[in-house]
Amino acid sequence: MTLQHLEDIREIIQARGQRASFEDLQTYLRLVRELKVRDSEVVAEYGVLLLRKFKKQLSTEEELLTTEQVATAAIDCKAFDAAFLLVTALRKRFPSSSQRTTRLVEMYFEAKGQLEKARDNYITNTLDVSPDSQYLLKRQVALEKTQDNIQGAIDLLCKYVDLFMMDREAWEELGELYLQAQMFSQAAHCYEELLLHQAHHIPYHVQYADILYTIGGSNGNNFRTARSYYAAAVQLSKGTNVRALYGLCACSAQLSGIKGSVGKDQEELGRKAAELLQKLYAARSPDKLKMVTELLKAQGLTSGASTSKAGTVLLE
Repeated sequence: MTLQHLEDIREIIQARGQRASFEDLQTYLRLVRELKVRDSEVVAEYGVLLLRKFKKQLSTEEELLTTEQVATAAIDCKAFDAAFLLVTALRKRFPSSSQRTTRLVEMYFEAKGQLEKARDNYITNTLDVSPDSQYLLKRQVALEKTQDNIQGAIDLLCKYVDLFMMDREAWEELGELYLQAQMFSQAAHCYEELLLHQAHHIPYHVQYADILYTIGGSNGNNFRTARSYYAAAVQLSKGTNVRALYGLCACSAQLSGIKGSVGKDQEELGRKAAELLQKLYAARSPDKLKMVTELLKAQGLTSGASTSKAGTVLLE
């Protein structure tokens, strides 16, 4: 079956309206499910028609699938009266702890703007009964974020990553939430986990280094570690990641003020980063070269003479 077949069946049932046949309605709804097409208004209208006129001709399994499909579509297009009846019918068939009914009830309340009821439904029927439910836990996190409850979202995501440690997107989201809450040490831990997942992903190196630089400290340890991750990002990007180059320069400037923190190799690292930044700006944004050169001069990384030749310097 193809999308063209779906379109043909759709035209037939819309032309026949209330006189659409059982076979056409059944075929249309099956195709929408199989092809994963979103056609909420038509699904809601003609799905209700199928369930009202031909429910007894459906097998038990298909009746439940169709009811869930039509309820979801009705919620999506805000046909709340129909959605309420369909969700209620499903709740009569399944216990309140069922994930399929919990999901639909939450979607119904959320679509109506009744976020507290949606949240209560989750807590009562999901977190207490099925704490290992991946989809529903993620929905609850999204709901907490909708209500600007950052700490609540963090708490739930912490539970989530304990259960699903390999979910990279969850670690990213948790790291971002920690940054919003200015919980930098916890955010750093998230990016350590992400680097274990993808050791060569440049943005993870840069973000982790940014966090360590922000934490700082008088002994220079965080600046030194940040510098190593900025340097790795520069190497991985073949010297083109401007943010990492700026980070290297900033770390070098910070460490220069901490006694015993900078050796010859480290000084050379900062100078190479400054040199490459000047070359990149000379090639890409020559109008900003003077400003960048003055900044680097203030950090003690250049004498102030700008360069006009583009080049690539890899930091060894």
